[in-house]
Parts: sequence; C-alpha cells; structure tokens
Amino acid sequence: MSYTTLAAGSDWDLTVDSTGNIAILEGPAAVAMDVACACQVFLGECYYNNTLGIPWQENILGKQFSGSYLAQKLEAEAMKISVVTDAIAVVTIDRTTRKVTATIRVTDDEDNTIEVTL
Repeated sequence: MSYTTLAAGSDWDLTVDSTGNIAILEGPAAVAMDVACACQVFLGECYYNNTLGIPWQENILGKQFSGSYLAQKLEAEAMKISVVTDAIAVVTIDRTTRKVTATIRVTDDEDNTIEVTL
C-alpha cells in the first residue's frame, strides 16, 4: 500500500479534489508534503505531542545560527516521518538579505528520492 496524506494548497490549507472530497496525496508527493509540514512546525506547536518541531523561536528566528545547525534540525524532523529512511538538508543563508532557504533530499522506504524545498 502506498503512503498517503492530506493535500494542502499553496496557502497550506486543505484542498478538495474534483469530486469535492478532501484531496489526498500518495507516494512520493505525500512524503514531500509531510516532510515540508514537519519542517515548518514550531517546537511545542503540536498540541498532542509538543516534542515535535523545529526550535524556530528559541534558537533560530532573530538569533545567530549556522546553516549546519538548521540542517541538522530539518534532517531530524524529516526522519520522524515513518517512511523516511534518509534525509540530507542543505541550508543557504544570505546574510545581506537575511533570507534562508533549505532543500531536503529524503529517501523513502520504497527507495524513492524526493527533494523538498523550503
């Protein structure tokens, strides 16, 4: 059975399919969606499991941090997805514009390689 998850639109809200049902993603697209969601969660934000998430407020936003620190945190969150077997993150920090971008390459348990850009 293929891995599935709920689909989110560009506004990160649930979307509906052509029949009006909540849209579902399968396979690598589902893995990419769950990795992207997991890596954007603030530590403590998940009500029923406050150990999930990145310490955005505590250690990253408005703080001096290294790309390797953030890469490590992103990889750790990606690895919490049940079907992810490997995760490698590359973080780029533009100190002039203060823009941070990240790409996470994950491998799932069906040996698919999926690239997620944040």
